[in-house]
Amino acid sequence: MGRKPLKEGRTVICAINYNRRALRRYKIAAGRKSQKRGQRLTIVLCAILFLVEYDHSVQCIYLLWGHVVGYLSILVASMAIEIAVCVVAMRGSILDTGKRTSMQYILYLRLTVMLIEAGWLSAGIAWLVNYYTDCPIDTAKETLLGMVIFNWCILLSVLITVWCTYDSAGRSWVKMKQYQRSMRESESKFQYKRSGSTRNWRQRKVLRAYQDSWHNRCRFLFCCSAAKDRNSNSFADIARLLSDFFRDLDVVPSDVIVGLVLLRKFQKIEQKAIVEQRKNDTYEFLSGVAVTPRTQFLSLHEDGIDLELFQTVIHYANFAVRAYGWPVYIITNSMGVCHLCTGLRCCCCLPCRKPSGADPEIVEDNCCQCNYAALSKLIDYGDIEIIYATYHVDVGQTPFFVALDYDRKKIVISIRGTLSMQDILTDLNAEGEPLPLDPPRDDWLGHKGMVQAAQYILEKLDQGQLVERAKAHKPERGTKDFDIVIVGHSLGAGTASILGILLRQRHPTLLSYCYSPPGGLLSAPAVEYTKEFTVSVVVGKDVVPRIGLHQMETLRTDLINAIKRSVDPKWKTISCSVLCCGCSQPTSAVELSTGERDVTEYMRSKENARHMGIHPSDSTIALTSHQPLYPPGRIIHIVRHHPTSGQQALNKKDPVYQALWASNIDFDEVLISPVMIQDHMPDRVLEALNKVRSHLSHSSLPDAPIYTIEDDMD
Repeated sequence: MGRKPLKEGRTVICAINYNRRALRRYKIAAGRKSQKRGQRLTIVLCAILFLVEYDHSVQCIYLLWGHVVGYLSILVASMAIEIAVCVVAMRGSILDTGKRTSMQYILYLRLTVMLIEAGWLSAGIAWLVNYYTDCPIDTAKETLLGMVIFNWCILLSVLITVWCTYDSAGRSWVKMKQYQRSMRESESKFQYKRSGSTRNWRQRKVLRAYQDSWHNRCRFLFCCSAAKDRNSNSFADIARLLSDFFRDLDVVPSDVIVGLVLLRKFQKIEQKAIVEQRKNDTYEFLSGVAVTPRTQFLSLHEDGIDLELFQTVIHYANFAVRAYGWPVYIITNSMGVCHLCTGLRCCCCLPCRKPSGADPEIVEDNCCQCNYAALSKLIDYGDIEIIYATYHVDVGQTPFFVALDYDRKKIVISIRGTLSMQDILTDLNAEGEPLPLDPPRDDWLGHKGMVQAAQYILEKLDQGQLVERAKAHKPERGTKDFDIVIVGHSLGAGTASILGILLRQRHPTLLSYCYSPPGGLLSAPAVEYTKEFTVSVVVGKDVVPRIGLHQMETLRTDLINAIKRSVDPKWKTISCSVLCCGCSQPTSAVELSTGERDVTEYMRSKENARHMGIHPSDSTIALTSHQPLYPPGRIIHIVRHHPTSGQQALNKKDPVYQALWASNIDFDEVLISPVMIQDHMPDRVLEALNKVRSHLSHSSLPDAPIYTIEDDMD
């Protein structure tokens, strides 16, 4: 529900209206659970009421009967209110809030009933304390005990949800908007402009309130992280970013779902219109990428110039996947548990195996060294020896290992991606920060969390002299002349790229292979430098290379624009997005696809909203903006070429995987797709690379595909 027009002297009421969405968030989080709980408890209470014989002459039994009847009445009232909520919520489109103005009063009524329910449960506790031991009605009192415990757990979860989602800074925001509107009216009436100092003070106060709100949420969500200064600083940085991003979005999760559904349909309509236009040279879209005469597919035939590079990329992808340790190994291997058992150093029934002097240095692995057992399976891919591995993890400190690849004469530094809560905090600390170079370069910016992770690994390499140890490990096999290769996936890919920049001054022959790197990683000057030694791999519509701060701001604008265009009720848009429903397309999508002029107008309005930096539904709100950061190095994009209808009739239903060279600026927009998360998984990346190779080995077709005008199926 949107905000009501503000009126003089109604600040508190307006603040409450502003926070109606917070109350709706409570309903979204707890409403369905409450409805199911009410249905089940109603059945249980009816069974207790009609199947159990009550002797009203006994006081405890009479009080228990009264408690059951009272609680049954509360549940019936709650279910009636839930039905009313459903009926009202189904009225109108997202921004057509006039048809849902009664929702706030229904929610207040539901809140009142919930408070009454809490009081009634307290009365149930009093009955249990006084009569549970002596009351001669076993089944009913045991059921009452379970019901009281269960419902208090539900109420506590509701309170926690409300605490997390309720926007306590909303009142300050409404007061600031009211003040700004009155200032504009005064300036228009008296033809003069006031000083901006008061306005800036009010804005700073509101922003500070939002930052404090998000800081408290981060501390609560990551309460298991140790209370360190590093973590506190990260919470503050993340809170500042989140407050800037969300403070002007008056939406709930279901609104975002509708926006994503519509945005995906709009993107597909836009791509189809571009292909059908005769004035451009776009043949088709492969995994969201426009294929034109300028598109360069990798030359991977027998004598192709890119074949050796691609084989090297596949080889080092195994190192990036193995950095995740035993969890990913078990997921990607059907017999992974059995294979790991042979390499464990201890177990519950057998004494621990003591490491020998020839074993590598392993830091902070678990008691049975499961991670190292999975890592040691790298020997399946060649003559490889592990030198050092650390599984210590903290904010800005990610695990990595150092290995010797004797077949390719390389020292491999492999960095793990996101696998823990600390890694998530490192990912979220996404503000741009100057790289620690000597001499410094102000225009070379990097993802702050990954810059910290790269500095941590560099410090560990220097303190332990790990590179020197690797070079001196087996001089008889030429290790002193081995060059350095840095690899990583996701968080590890971003860290590997930045670490490569820091180490390249010492090791000019260093190479880096980054798999699914984050989009908001490096500024343009730093990206150009990494093209000398870094190759990145992106699969399909992977969302991570497309979610830097700048791309997220673009997504925010596009989502609001899509929500603004929605004319159908939310339930219809969401239900029709499920294929089995068989209903028609959303009205806004049908209107957009009716003609080229409509698509052109949509594309123009979308670009205007992006470049103006103005909220689509409130021109007084200036959206936040960050400097664009890009994925590193030269980028190999693995795309899927789906078969045509004729090919599907010949049982050729599997897509063909192909590799092409992509520009770093090609990943400036989030492509909404069911595979946007799957394409980021490390095992999927390795699988896609192998499918490109297997397709080439079973096909005599040229590198470039045969172009057909087909909808992108991803």
